[in-house]
Amino acid sequence: MIQHTNPWELDEALKTFGFGVGPCEVMDHVGLIGIHARGQAHASSILPRMVTEGRVGKIGGVGFYRYPGGGGAVIDPLIEDLILEEAWFAKVARAPMTDAQLVEFVLMKLKMALQGTDPGSARTILFERLHFPVEKLALLEV
Repeated sequence: MIQHTNPWELDEALKTFGFGVGPCEVMDHVGLIGIHARGQAHASSILPRMVTEGRVGKIGGVGFYRYPGGGGAVIDPLIEDLILEEAWFAKVARAPMTDAQLVEFVLMKLKMALQGTDPGSARTILFERLHFPVEKLALLEV
């Protein structure tokens, strides 16, 4: 994300593709402290800073999104500032992507992550955890 987009653009591109929920919103619902503690910081290179700053997900009222009154996700422009700062500190040149490019990038990362995973476990991960569109399973060759 630090290289290409922000949470709501990524989530929207993947929901338009067919995901039931975008990955940033899923992480907010699961809880960012738990994701960070399990060493899944690769899920987002900004995750350590987010947790340090109290952006722990929906349970804390703010993560990639804000959840006023415990309600639904609301865009939080401060996270975009955090992403831009982290990119600047890391000397990462940002190159915006189209929705199609974001989807292609995510599909490539999913293929890599699922290599060596048995098909039953892969389907559980894709459908139950990531809300991957069933009708597009063939794109991942799982």
